[in-house]
Amino acid sequence: MVYKVLMYGLCGGSLWLLSFLLFFNLPKVNKKANLFLGICSFFLASVFIQFLLEVLNLHGNGMLLSFLECGRWAILPGFFVAINLYISPDQSPYKYFLHFIPTLLLIPLLPGGYVLPDFLVYAIRYFLYIQLFVYGIWTYVLLRKHRALLKKISADFHGVDLQWVLNIWWGILLLGVLSLVVRFVPVLSPMVDGLYLLGILFFSYYALSQTAIYQLIDKQVPVIKEAVMCKDKERLTAEQVGFFRERLLNVMDNDKPYLDPTLTLPLLADKIGLSVHELSYVLNTGVDLNFYQFINAYRIRHAQQLLAENTRNNYTIQEIFIRSGFNSKTTFYMAFKQVVGMTPKQYLQQQ
Repeated sequence: MVYKVLMYGLCGGSLWLLSFLLFFNLPKVNKKANLFLGICSFFLASVFIQFLLEVLNLHGNGMLLSFLECGRWAILPGFFVAINLYISPDQSPYKYFLHFIPTLLLIPLLPGGYVLPDFLVYAIRYFLYIQLFVYGIWTYVLLRKHRALLKKISADFHGVDLQWVLNIWWGILLLGVLSLVVRFVPVLSPMVDGLYLLGILFFSYYALSQTAIYQLIDKQVPVIKEAVMCKDKERLTAEQVGFFRERLLNVMDNDKPYLDPTLTLPLLADKIGLSVHELSYVLNTGVDLNFYQFINAYRIRHAQQLLAENTRNNYTIQEIFIRSGFNSKTTFYMAFKQVVGMTPKQYLQQQ
């Protein structure tokens, strides 16, 4: 009993604290998304506080228990809306109101006093697990599309591809399955309670250490998305594409903008003298590469030159990827392997 009180108290208290930090936007980025992540955290905390009251036999107050339980079905919709707002901060959260209708339908049933059909009782009992399955698949698809979009506007998306959200989501799915197993195998409860706390600490760390997903003002995001996603409309003639392609290659060779780790599609478009739409069109039709592939190909060639001269300069791998315009070692290794077909260390050994 002491163990459960400690675990549920720590879980509920940690999540409530996290929710208020997110409500006040402690990370200072992604304000709208953090509001809904805070809502998710608040209602999840209420679940653990309810568990705590039940362990302590303090569940005589029906109104309090109804309040704690009313948001259970809003946890996953809140998380889902937060993800959508991380991906598209320009959109209105009100369009997701329908996701919270099940919660509104649940509230009148909480005080009890109703005789419900058996199938409805089972539906209410296991509805959270249905949400886990549906929102789990939906979230995975959204994050894959987000990652594909980032490749078209940024050459280094490490830390902003929401991989931490996907990892948390896999953890939530796992814990959801474990909680379902505990219903039938109660002996696993102490292990699952410990995993809950570890998962919450993991979730809290990444939620509070997040960075801005798009290094742009919110109103620029839809413009850039439209530019990189629209492929059908012919924006430039073949002659214009050829002309701007040559200008682009000259700027890349002479000015070396790819060595700037903060380079994005709008910044490069400004250097070339094109709109974001036009540069995206030139890359798609004139170079047949997306922004990520185009910029990182130049960076990798520069890194290869540094590696070839390494016997004279004695650079470390970290110095090489920084001098080549990369922000992270992970992105550098991944891009190098894609372009060269081997890791930087293997390439260095062949020199």
